[in-house]
Amino acid sequence: MKAYTEQLMEYNYWANGLIVKHVEKLTADQFLEQIPLFKTNLRDIMSHTLFAEWSWLKRFEGSEMTREERREFFNAEKYSTLPQLVDDWLDVELRLRAFLAKMDEEQIGSLFRFTIHDGRVFEYRYVDIFTQLAFHGMQHRSECAAILTEMGHSPGNIDYIVFTQR
Repeated sequence: MKAYTEQLMEYNYWANGLIVKHVEKLTADQFLEQIPLFKTNLRDIMSHTLFAEWSWLKRFEGSEMTREERREFFNAEKYSTLPQLVDDWLDVELRLRAFLAKMDEEQIGSLFRFTIHDGRVFEYRYVDIFTQLAFHGMQHRSECAAILTEMGHSPGNIDYIVFTQR
């Protein structure tokens, strides 16, 4: 289970990298351009994905933010350029990789219990949380891929099976 989880997260980072590589070809205006179909822009989609990973990392590290702290901390407006976003994303990636690397087979299948800002308690297996991160990322990478393709910068095939054959 651990090896599969590590491979799934490797895929997640590989696919993120493909999206970033193609977003780098855009102008700053295109990065921030509102896309009518999605009612948002690439920066907001990408930062939302980053913030989801960051939220889980913070929980794993034992810190849950208040609603107000989350609103301030997870504000896409702080990313006026792609390099700013990528710097934070790489930091989160490295920290999540380190966290996962320390886990053994038993731990990856064990339950993680946490309380959110409103007092509700949740419990999920670590493997399911990491799977959620990869699937959540795929949803939003697909949105980015559609936008990039429309802008003439398709990232190509970002399927998991393609990753396994590289």
